[in-house]
Amino acid sequence: MPSSHPATRDSRMTAFPWPGLRKVSRALASRQPARDVLNLIAQEALGATAATNVAIGIRSSSADLLSFVAVAGDNASEVMGLQIRVDDSLAEPTLRTGQPSLVSDSANLPGPGNVAVVPIVREGSIIGALLSVTRDADGKSLPSNPDDTPILSLFADQAALALANDELGRVCDDQARELAVLYHATRTISGSLNVQEVLNSVLDAVCHHLEHQTAVLFLLNDERTHLFIAADRGLSDDDREIQLAADGKVTSQVLDGGLRLIDDTAAEPELEYVTNQYTTRSALIAPIRSRADTLGLIIVTSSQPGAFTENDLKLLDAVASQAGVAIANAWLYEDAMRRAEEASALYDISQHVSETLHMDRVFQFVADNVLSLLKVDKFSLMLLETQAGGEERLVTQVSRGVDEERFAKIRPRIGEGIPGWVFEWMTPTAVADVPADARNRTSPLHPEGVVSTICVPMAVGDDVIGVLLAMSSRRRLFTVAEMELLYTIANQAAVAIANAKLYQDARSKSMEMRRYFHRVARALGSALEAQDAPQLLSDLAVEVMRADRSTIYRVEGDSALLHATSHFRPTAPPDASVPLGEGLAGWVAKRGKALTVESLSTEPRARFHAWLGREKLSSYLAIPLKSGRKTVGVLEIYAQEPRAFTDDEVKLLMQFARRARLADRLVVDAS
Repeated sequence: MPSSHPATRDSRMTAFPWPGLRKVSRALASRQPARDVLNLIAQEALGATAATNVAIGIRSSSADLLSFVAVAGDNASEVMGLQIRVDDSLAEPTLRTGQPSLVSDSANLPGPGNVAVVPIVREGSIIGALLSVTRDADGKSLPSNPDDTPILSLFADQAALALANDELGRVCDDQARELAVLYHATRTISGSLNVQEVLNSVLDAVCHHLEHQTAVLFLLNDERTHLFIAADRGLSDDDREIQLAADGKVTSQVLDGGLRLIDDTAAEPELEYVTNQYTTRSALIAPIRSRADTLGLIIVTSSQPGAFTENDLKLLDAVASQAGVAIANAWLYEDAMRRAEEASALYDISQHVSETLHMDRVFQFVADNVLSLLKVDKFSLMLLETQAGGEERLVTQVSRGVDEERFAKIRPRIGEGIPGWVFEWMTPTAVADVPADARNRTSPLHPEGVVSTICVPMAVGDDVIGVLLAMSSRRRLFTVAEMELLYTIANQAAVAIANAKLYQDARSKSMEMRRYFHRVARALGSALEAQDAPQLLSDLAVEVMRADRSTIYRVEGDSALLHATSHFRPTAPPDASVPLGEGLAGWVAKRGKALTVESLSTEPRARFHAWLGREKLSSYLAIPLKSGRKTVGVLEIYAQEPRAFTDDEVKLLMQFARRARLADRLVVDAS
């Protein structure tokens, strides 16, 4: 680099510096980086003046520091990158007034100073200064040539233009990058109505344009108390189990509409880390919003401090805005499709379960639909059954996705395990982490591979008959809508199962009655004497009704006369005659109506029969025996254990008497 000695100063100023200005203009036109252009300006200014050094200083954003970004001449490396206070610099008068100045870096220099300073001005603001220093070969200060000031001012204007072009280029680059991100995000994120595909597309767009260690998309749960991880890039299996509190200091600020750029996580003690706090050093956090509704947030982290810029935060915010709209639309679409599918499935369930009275078909149809609608891989239907010894337990009737033999051994009592708790409290529940649930300890489900479950009661009216379990082998946060769907299926299934049970019971009783009637027919056909028939029918009545005593009375005049008995002790026989209207048999014979008594000890009409005080009989059932409209007799049944005879049992006894033609036999016997 040439030095400017006094002998050569005049020869160097013989012409205006057009070549140097032309070089700088070409560099500006070719959009070279500002750093290179400023270095070129310093070099050309040095060659166009008598200076021995030229430096370009730029003010800091706070305007209190002057940073030297380009230096040419002697000892340039010692000045390059130097930062000094504006108030302590030789450029202070120029930076304060905006006017060129000649100052001296030596208090002993008489006359004009050896440092020429011109301002660098952009859009009316003084952003820096161009300084030229003149010394002789021995390093002694020499006065600057005032004629250099116009030349230096031209180079200062070019420096301002270089800085403006550089900033404009950065703005253009940032905007182009933002447009590219938005275009990419719009094409990928909005191109699907599948929620999981949208979530993955969001992170793909983020990771494609931002250097990252991890990228995580959190969504709010239904209760809006926590944020769970819906999609991620770079997390370990353990990290995926993290949930963030929605009311945390950092998360609540972001959810309320704020953006966070964290240059150094060590300075953020309130930050809830999504990865190991020792490896995460900087982060970007942006909310995911759709209209006025906040859906969640996106966190992008780096292992380097200060890895992100404000422009990166703007990009993330732009992607998050696209994500909010796309996620909301996908949810609406999936909700509409789900509701349509559920409505159709529920209609099919109601039709199928109401059309069949076979319990096994109901079980299988319910299992198929739960697995399909709730997208689970395990299922169980448990009904309450009374075991040997009178103990009540929930017993699996049908299961899917589990080892049937092992799962069938899970038979919780009422209140035991998650199924027993739901049965006892008649309350649906969703459990995301079954092994960690305290209720699971008494009757564990997790040994069978159950990680998450919904369990709902199956009720008919106010009576709970069992529970339904929709189970998953992976961690899953079930929604309120899914719980309501399973609850609806459970109620329909409960009614169908109750009807199927009634059908089976009725069919069983019908088959049993057929067997009894066949026995009655055979017994009556084999009776050699007519007087043996009443005794035989009285015995059969005890057997049919599963009772302990039976009597048959025949009405004659104003009394009911004992006609046959069964299982009475000789020491305590029933009344041989009962006046019509008195006691139990007399009331039935008089009124011609059936009578049931659950507790004979509190029944006033039972006091007429003195023999009842010597017998331990608790309950009573009697029906009138009619020929046409006339009551011709009474058939009585006694039970030792307290028993509430039902209408079906009354009908059963009447059917027995009618099929045995008991009233006709009493009329024949009376004649």
